[in-house]
Amino acid sequence: IAPVNPSSDVHTKKPNIIMIVGDDLGYNDVGFRGSHILTPNIDKLAGKSVILENHILSATCSPSRASLMTGRYPIRTGLWTGNSKPYEEFGVGLDETLLPEMLKRNGYATHAVGKWHLGMYSWEFTPVKRGFDTFFGFYLSEQDYFTHKEENRTDLRENFQYGNGDLVDNIRDDLSGQYDTYLFTNKSVELIKDHDQSKPFFLYLAYNAPHSPHQAPKEDVIKFASHINGTHHERKYAAMISVMDDGVGKVVGALNRKGMMKNTILVFTSDNGGARAASNYPLRR
Repeated sequence: IAPVNPSSDVHTKKPNIIMIVGDDLGYNDVGFRGSHILTPNIDKLAGKSVILENHILSATCSPSRASLMTGRYPIRTGLWTGNSKPYEEFGVGLDETLLPEMLKRNGYATHAVGKWHLGMYSWEFTPVKRGFDTFFGFYLSEQDYFTHKEENRTDLRENFQYGNGDLVDNIRDDLSGQYDTYLFTNKSVELIKDHDQSKPFFLYLAYNAPHSPHQAPKEDVIKFASHINGTHHERKYAAMISVMDDGVGKVVGALNRKGMMKNTILVFTSDNGGARAASNYPLRR
C-alpha cells in the first residue's frame, strides 16, 4: 500500500518515508480483501492508495528483508539460503549499501523500530552500523511478546551511537511484561512527535506481528476477535493483526498531528505470506 499525498512543495522538499512491515501476514488476512479480521486502518489506507500486487517476495524473513533493504535479489545479498541465525557469521553482506545509508547521505533522519533479522554476528551487522540513527527492537527472528526473551535471553534493546562512533546497546529488561506491538507503536509515535522537521524523516517500522509465537493480551482477543468463528489459537492470531492495525492508525494519526502526512510516502507490506493460522487465499497455502 502506498498512499499518494501530493502537496504544493513536493518537488522542492524531500518526502518523509514511512515503511511499515508485517511479519508472516497472510495475503487474505486484511479486511479490504474480505477477511473477517478487523483491520480498519489498513483498509482505509488501501481505499485511497496504490495497491501493488505484481511483485514477488521471498518465502522467509531474512532474504525478503535483505531485498527490501538493498533493492537486490536475495542471492546477491548473501542471505538467499535462509534466515540469519543467532551469532553465526551470517547477515547482509557488509559490502552492500542499505536503504537507510543512502537516505542518511541525502540528509534524512533514519530510525528503525521492531524486528531486524539481518545479522548480529558483530556490531557491524546491526542497524545503527547500517545507516540507522537509532534502533529500538530485537535482532533475532522472534521472541516472546511479553518477556521479550528468545533462548532465555532478553533481545529487546535500544541502540544509538555517540558522536565519536561508540555504540550504545541498552537491553530493556525493564519493559518485561509489556506487549511488543504496543511498545513498537508507542516508540514510533514518539519518534514522529520529537522529529525536527528541518530534516526529512525515514521510519522503518518492522512489526513482528503476526509471526509466532501467537500471543495477544486477553483483553485484545475479546475486543478484536470474539466474532471470529475458529479456535482460540486462530482468535489470538486475528487479535495480533488487529493490534498491529491499531498501531498503523496511531502512526498515521501522529503524522497528521505533526503536519507531516501531506509530504509523506507510506508503504505497508508483509515480509512474506502467512503460516499456521493464516490465510493466503487465493494464493498457494
